[in-house]
Amino acid sequence: MQRTASYFRTPQIGGATPRETEILAFGLCNDRLTKATTPRERIEALGKTQQLWSLLVKDLASDGNRLPEELKRNLLGLGFWAMGYATKAALQNLPLEPLVNVHRDMIDGLRAQARAPAPPPAETWCERSVTA
Repeated sequence: MQRTASYFRTPQIGGATPRETEILAFGLCNDRLTKATTPRERIEALGKTQQLWSLLVKDLASDGNRLPEELKRNLLGLGFWAMGYATKAALQNLPLEPLVNVHRDMIDGLRAQARAPAPPPAETWCERSVTA
């Protein structure tokens, strides 16, 4: 996801890009969700899932987020679903697989995005004034 300027001032994990950090975060949540065997581990894993999606939703809703509007809307909907499902799963002992599957899909999408060729750089105002 594309971030606001303040996001880039945040220290990155081991020099990882924001996309790599997101992949890592989803992977860590899935690791916790799939290994949770006790009620306490389950609640902790669901809490971390809530934290992750809360951060993503906050970023998606920020004015500085540069993702296309339709993608933002879709991701916001997915984020609200994930947070709601995590709450219900904690209260009603629902299976965790739906969250794990969504996180896997997010990881796959982020990895595919990382492999896509970068768009050409936008023309700057200096280049326009020189060629005009």
